[in-house]
Amino acid sequence: MSEEEIELFNRIKSSGGPGRNRGNIIGFYPSDEFLRTLTIEYKAEFASIFTMGINTHYLWVGTIDSILLPATLNDNHEILIKHTHPKGTPQPSHFDINWLIQAQENGSPQIKSMILPIGIDRISFDINTPCI
Repeated sequence: MSEEEIELFNRIKSSGGPGRNRGNIIGFYPSDEFLRTLTIEYKAEFASIFTMGINTHYLWVGTIDSILLPATLNDNHEILIKHTHPKGTPQPSHFDINWLIQAQENGSPQIKSMILPIGIDRISFDINTPCI
């Protein structure tokens, strides 16, 4: 992990852990290792979101099996760069696929995203990928 990631990880840990189902501006693109480390530590899904129009990176945290992600607002499309699956599931859920479909229907240019299953290489998915 980068120094920036280690510092953020330590701040999250010292504050008692992350809040659930919320996003925080982090100001950098997080690595796969960082998101997986957070997932293992807190047994929750973590997502890297980029907001177009304001060029901001967010870290979103959910629960062990879900995450509530923001929807597109105006021209500031939310781009789901990648998210973890704490249980190791390598396929997208129907929620993952539906989020991507909705984003595209709202004008987002995003056509695919990535899943970071714990213990498995990352995979990319699009709206045609079979889901669980």
